[in-house]
Amino acid sequence: MSCIASLVGGCALINKVEEVFIPDENTVEMKETKKKTISITCSQGKIKDHTEKGWKVIGTEEKEVPCKWKTKKAKRNCNPKKDKGCLITVPDEYGKEIIYFLEKESLIDKRK
Repeated sequence: MSCIASLVGGCALINKVEEVFIPDENTVEMKETKKKTISITCSQGKIKDHTEKGWKVIGTEEKEVPCKWKTKKAKRNCNPKKDKGCLITVPDEYGKEIIYFLEKESLIDKRK
């Protein structure tokens, strides 16, 4: 008798679980998260261009980098007209490079 009762009770439980986990086919939407990294060096560029398009800044990293370069003599007595290896390129001005880590969520329709 108890065996028959557990079978009947078990079937009712299975039907309830199936009702809970069956999604409605008309409302199947998922979120897609896109990530990208951009770099703005020596104040050339704007993060506002990306935030206006829905991107959110989730992190930043900052470091010092050369912005302008100049040439100078490698040795005090060298002659650039006679010696091709006399001039070298060295940093002239430094600035900041800011690396932005961006994220954007968008809905995907999975009914297709």
